[in-house]
Amino acid sequence: METTFVIIDDDIAICKILEQAIKKNNLGKVISILTTGREAKEAILKLNPDIVLIDLLLPEVDGIEIVKRTFDNGYTGKIIMLSQVEEGEMISNAYKSGIIFYINKPINMIETISVINNVKKQVELEKSMLMIKSVIFPENIAKHKEIKNAADNLSAEDKLARIFSDINIIGSAGVEELRLVILHIINKKKLNPSKSYQLKEIYMEVAKELYGDTLAVINFKAMEQRIRRTITKAMTSVASLGIEDVDNNIYKEYSSSLFEIKQVKQEMKHLKQSSFNQGKINTKKFIEGVLIKILN
Repeated sequence: METTFVIIDDDIAICKILEQAIKKNNLGKVISILTTGREAKEAILKLNPDIVLIDLLLPEVDGIEIVKRTFDNGYTGKIIMLSQVEEGEMISNAYKSGIIFYINKPINMIETISVINNVKKQVELEKSMLMIKSVIFPENIAKHKEIKNAADNLSAEDKLARIFSDINIIGSAGVEELRLVILHIINKKKLNPSKSYQLKEIYMEVAKELYGDTLAVINFKAMEQRIRRTITKAMTSVASLGIEDVDNNIYKEYSSSLFEIKQVKQEMKHLKQSSFNQGKINTKKFIEGVLIKILN
């Protein structure tokens, strides 16, 4: 299914440039263009595009407020923000509102196409994950043994999708990058099982694959942070299940295999009472835990 876009910018020339770039690079279809923030939330919720490109500074309602209202009302797509604003706090607020990428104006079209293409891949990954989940975990499967038998016959990518679904990180900003990091490591282990790997080197390889050699260095740190936030979200999800029921199958399977159990329990304390510190993740342990589940 074709990826759909809504573009919101008070400069119609920029809207048309973005629309043409999306069309020319076969990235999807622009289904609506808006030049004001007044009806933006309603349009997004009605049209439900896969990706929204939105300016931060819009007439009547600013972009950050639109993003917040849209997500609060159930939108599950991806939002990329474009703006001339370079103030750190504003950019931070934009990310906190739920956007997945922030692109500075004037637009560098090579960078913009690279970002849109990366987000498009994430959208496609999530759709495939949901499809896999519906096949592997239909509501009428009653026994854990049947689920395990189904999982045993999956490819590495399908097993990875199952794990991501279990720990509730489908839709997270860094999930596509995390997926590629793990798959890169799997390929290296297949070529030389005894050779160790450096995580930062893998990150750089993935950044080059996603953004090209020129933009890899620029996006490296942001990618690393998105992956950490994704893993943190996974721990919070697992901890939440443990609070509800320590015998929960997902909690029992992942709490110690992907995380330090002490840190999961700390996260549980934090979820119960915010005055406690959050649990801390170990990226290497998480990835190694996932690899064991996929390769063994």
